[in-house]
Amino acid sequence: MMMNKYYSGRNKNGDEEMPDTTSPTVEFISIAKEFRHEYVVEKSRFITTVYPCSTEEDAQSFIARINKEFWDARHNCTAFALGPKQEQQRSSDNGEPSGTAGKPMLEVLKKTGITNVAVVVTRYFGGIKLGAGGLIRAYSHSVAETLRLAPKELHTTRTQLQAIIDYALYGTIERYLQDAQLHYEATFGQKIDLTILVPPIDIERIQKELQDMSHGATTCNVLDAIEVVLPLD
Repeated sequence: MMMNKYYSGRNKNGDEEMPDTTSPTVEFISIAKEFRHEYVVEKSRFITTVYPCSTEEDAQSFIARINKEFWDARHNCTAFALGPKQEQQRSSDNGEPSGTAGKPMLEVLKKTGITNVAVVVTRYFGGIKLGAGGLIRAYSHSVAETLRLAPKELHTTRTQLQAIIDYALYGTIERYLQDAQLHYEATFGQKIDLTILVPPIDIERIQKELQDMSHGATTCNVLDAIEVVLPLD
C-alpha cells in the first residue's frame, strides 16, 4: 500500500512532510471525514452526522453548523469524545427526555473507543411517540450504525524502515508488503529505495524476512519513528 498521502505532518507551505520524532504516541481510531446516515423508525427520521475534531471548539462549531442546517428539526442531540483515551466527553439531550438521547449516544462512542469525534443526531418527529426505551434504542442504533459505515483511520506511531533493493526483487517484495498490509513509498533510481512503515514491535522480524526472501541482497536501515494516520478498511 503506497503510503505518501497518509503522513500526518505538514510544513509551513502546507505540503506534506514526515515528522521527525521518536516519541511513541497513544494509538487511537477516529473517523476520516464528515459522514451522514439516516435511520427511520415509526416515521421519525434520525439523521446522524459524525465529524472528526480534536478540540471542544471544533466540536461546538460543528454542532452549531448542524443546528443551523437543521433549524426546523424537533431535536439536535449531541455527543463528543476527545483525546486519545476519550479524556474529554460531553453530551446533550437537546429537549428529549433526560437520559434518552445524549447519554446513550455517548455510551456508543465509549463502547467503540472511537475518539476525536463529534456526533449530532437530528430528529424529525413522525407523529408516533417512541417512549423512553424506544428513544434510547433509536439514538443508540443511529450512532452505532453511522460509526460502522463511516470511513475510519488509525492514528499511531510507525518506525521507518529503509530497504534498498534491485529491480528484479521489486515484484516479490511489493507482494510481500501488500500481503502484510504495510504502507510504503518507493523511489526509483539505480536501485529501488523503499521506505516502509513498520510497527516498532515488528521491525526486527520484517528486516529478517526481507533479507531472507532476497537471499541477503536487501540493504536495510532503521530510520526515525514518526506519527502517522493510516486508513482502515
